[in-house]
Amino acid sequence: MISTFLSTFALSSALCPGVLMPVSASVPSSSGASSSGASSSGASSSGASLSGAWTSGVVALATHATVAAKDLDFTPSELRLWRDPESGKHFWYMTYDVVNNTGEDQRFAPRIELLVDDGRIVRQGEGVSSEITKALKEFLGNELLEDQFEILGTVLQGKEHAKSGLVVFVAEDLDPTELSVMVQGLSRETEKKPHPKTGELVTLRKNARVDYLVPGDPKPSGTVTYPIVEQRWEFR
Repeated sequence: MISTFLSTFALSSALCPGVLMPVSASVPSSSGASSSGASSSGASSSGASLSGAWTSGVVALATHATVAAKDLDFTPSELRLWRDPESGKHFWYMTYDVVNNTGEDQRFAPRIELLVDDGRIVRQGEGVSSEITKALKEFLGNELLEDQFEILGTVLQGKEHAKSGLVVFVAEDLDPTELSVMVQGLSRETEKKPHPKTGELVTLRKNARVDYLVPGDPKPSGTVTYPIVEQRWEFR
């Protein structure tokens, strides 16, 4: 399981004591995209915002306002699978929105990874050609979507300056049913903890973690969505 694998280098559910507290969780139903694939990034309609509290009924986190002010607001979409018609290769992809309500302009250089339930870690964009990214942008039909390189830079304050990102991972096989996306770069918060194996003091960074469920035989149509089952802050 992913949580077992993470225990070697992360604090599973390591929410900042006295600051972030899980309140409730439920599994949203999966829903298909529009007939055109997706009319926008998909993040605003199907995801949940991380702005000191996860919303939309997936999991709510209570946090102190002074801590929330340090973090960028992050709204992920559900997960989808894409099959490249030319190579036959499969790719997981998701979109997200980032809004800066911190009170000052923020530099944004996210590190995004996919954790597979067999212990593998897949980096965003690793093995993904520019042609695949271009094809997905055209399919989604959202001209505001930025890939992993375009989105790098300053996020200005306010919702009107929100950024929308596209995240693509190579899907080496379609067997895993539990996938987690880890996003580093939304918060400057860190903490030092002893490594669970070596005891050496290491610096952990605050990440947004989004867990997805892929039941049965995943459909590479690009329109079938796989739901967010839980999302929270985690230090790793």
